[in-house]
Amino acid sequence: MPVIIAGKRRGAKLLVPQGEGVRPTLVRVREALFSMLMSEFGTFEGLRVLDPFAGAGMLGLEAWSRGAAHVDFVECSREHYAILAKNIATLRAGESAKAILGQSPRDWYRLPPDPYDLVLCDPPYTAGLMPQTLQMLAETRRLRPNAIISVELNAADTLEIPDAFSCLKQRKYGKCQICLLTRKPEDTAI
Repeated sequence: MPVIIAGKRRGAKLLVPQGEGVRPTLVRVREALFSMLMSEFGTFEGLRVLDPFAGAGMLGLEAWSRGAAHVDFVECSREHYAILAKNIATLRAGESAKAILGQSPRDWYRLPPDPYDLVLCDPPYTAGLMPQTLQMLAETRRLRPNAIISVELNAADTLEIPDAFSCLKQRKYGKCQICLLTRKPEDTAI
């Protein structure tokens, strides 16, 4: 059973969905991801986080445990959403977490309009959801100026990055890779 790695709920056990196609992020990959994020942010304290392909909420709840002020979760499977809701309740995330049942990114309009500091994207590898997700993030005002988007994908895949973003870091871990993206500075030339 997966556990929260660090922070105020370190060691707390999380329920995870069972079955074919379920691929929880491995502990060593989560450790590497959060180490990379810590080197970028310095702290998770006060961050607003979006976990748009939440599953059981493992990534968003890890960020919350490390000090994120608020985490919004989106999950499309009713079964996974039920497990996510149980995990939020078990960790007593309460007012600091909001979960909705919906499709990413189509149903994001149901989330509070506040911009995010961090977006943790771990979609099903074969679903092809990242181009649409990144395009939507590029076209909306849902990101703070120095926001980071983390994308987990198959190690053999190539991430198509819209012109609005640049890659901060890219690392491979066995069968997966992590890419950290940020919005390029706005062109201020007159």
